[in-house]
Amino acid sequence: MANKNLLLLIGWNVVLTALLGWVLLRKSAPAAGGVQTSDQTSTPEAVIPASTMTTDTAALKDAHIAFFFMDTVVAHAESIKESDRALTNLGQGLQSKLAAKRAAAEARYQELQEKDYTYSTQAERDHDAQELQKLMAELQDLGRQAQQQYDSRESAVLKQITTDIDAFLHEYNQTQGFDFILKVQAGDGVWIGNYGLDITADVVAGLNAKHRAKKSAELPAGK
Repeated sequence: MANKNLLLLIGWNVVLTALLGWVLLRKSAPAAGGVQTSDQTSTPEAVIPASTMTTDTAALKDAHIAFFFMDTVVAHAESIKESDRALTNLGQGLQSKLAAKRAAAEARYQELQEKDYTYSTQAERDHDAQELQKLMAELQDLGRQAQQQYDSRESAVLKQITTDIDAFLHEYNQTQGFDFILKVQAGDGVWIGNYGLDITADVVAGLNAKHRAKKSAELPAGK
């Protein structure tokens, strides 16, 4: 999925530290004169593909087992790729908004840095310090809001992916009758001894068929 660490990409620390230092300096200067609700209804047009598994696990003593590679599903399921692109676009939009706000704060900071305070009153210095404090607060609030917005969207996407896969497997298993279907991911410690039990192709094909059928059903009549 798209990079979750959005704030780490923005780099607020340098700006905020500089602003805070300026505020403290000016304030101390002497006066002169800052639930899952997704619709799991099966789409009638979706066609569940025939199994591609080559090993008959009915011969196993205790269980009828299959597995699929989640990394491959993520890479090839059209609905997941579309969700990932949407997340990437959202992240880039939030980054652009934050960068613009940061640039404005940096410009104002530089302007005040170059301001001659030799004959300024304490009230004038306090006013400028308060302005920078407000800019700092706005930057921090905007950053938190952006992170929350991104996290909320990512959470909803991940929940929908899980819902879609679970719904497909439930329907798929009505005819396959597995006792266990294992989700295998890189680094999870599952060692595969029999690749004939792999149903990854079925999962990808099934998810894509249901996704295309759903998109087709959503098109206006005549399209």
